[in-house]
Amino acid sequence: MSIVAEFAKELHEKEPPQPAGQVSPLDYPSKEEKLFDIRAVIFDVYGTLINYWRPGFTDKETKNRSLLEAFKKTVSYFDAGPYLEKMNSGHPVEITVRDLYHGLIALKHEQGKEKGVEYPEVKIENIWMIIIMMLKRYGYIPEERGLGNERQLAKCMAYYYNFHAIGGGLFPRVTECLQSLKRQNIILGILSNAQFYTPIDLTLLFRDQSQGEIDDYLELFDDDLCFFSYTDGIAKPGGHMFRKLFDVLYEYHVLPSQTVFAGNDLLLDIHPAQEAGMRTAFFTGDSNCAFVHDLGGRIVPDISFSPWDGLSSRISFHDKPGNVQ
Repeated sequence: MSIVAEFAKELHEKEPPQPAGQVSPLDYPSKEEKLFDIRAVIFDVYGTLINYWRPGFTDKETKNRSLLEAFKKTVSYFDAGPYLEKMNSGHPVEITVRDLYHGLIALKHEQGKEKGVEYPEVKIENIWMIIIMMLKRYGYIPEERGLGNERQLAKCMAYYYNFHAIGGGLFPRVTECLQSLKRQNIILGILSNAQFYTPIDLTLLFRDQSQGEIDDYLELFDDDLCFFSYTDGIAKPGGHMFRKLFDVLYEYHVLPSQTVFAGNDLLLDIHPAQEAGMRTAFFTGDSNCAFVHDLGGRIVPDISFSPWDGLSSRISFHDKPGNVQ
């Protein structure tokens, strides 16, 4: 097991994700009650598989305070406070690192757009590596943290911050639903805006929800059908990951019309999937995570579903009864 994976596992065991509180499903229309002749289902992660919502996100001010507290915890855990104070004397260290973090991300996004990438994505460990480099100028010694080389330390910092800033756990009965779909001979994949820690978290969360029956998220998902935005530096709703997905589906002899994309966001998930010719499933299990934007009524998914245990019965590998081939 890598240093980063071991770090994540120990943190996960020390501070287990808390069960989500009361959710409030969103009522949203759909075209169909059930989808037939489906060979593959591809999932978004955040807000679809993982419920990342927390009470501190109720409004912009409280969310900013919650995220600032996560930066403060990260600074303290990695003993970076004295060096941030030298870097920006008189300012709270958590504000200094927050401003560095968001400023560097904005700069990388701008550089990506200058290169013609419409929806650029960063590798978040690279952001933390720059922060480490800046800390070193003020005497910070990465090796003293005992977490491997600087890239491994940067990944541990990134994981720790995200764990406390976003965290979250699987929505109830996700594992059971995915297992049911697989028993129908439907192949499963992922297409999501994500970072290196997303597969790590998925593995840990599926282990928990399955009570150890599943040891790795790839026991549920086909590795060839898993696409994460950080890999190529391009995010949804751009078409890059969808094109890569279709190349693999072609090799599997699966058409876009035989593929369902399941997500929680009409703009980032449902609309681009429809544009690509896929069937769509809009997860409306929690109104805090189901994003309609200004597309309400203009974008209608093939099905809307909530809760998770209702999805597998609404997707069938078989043709619609009465269809003649």
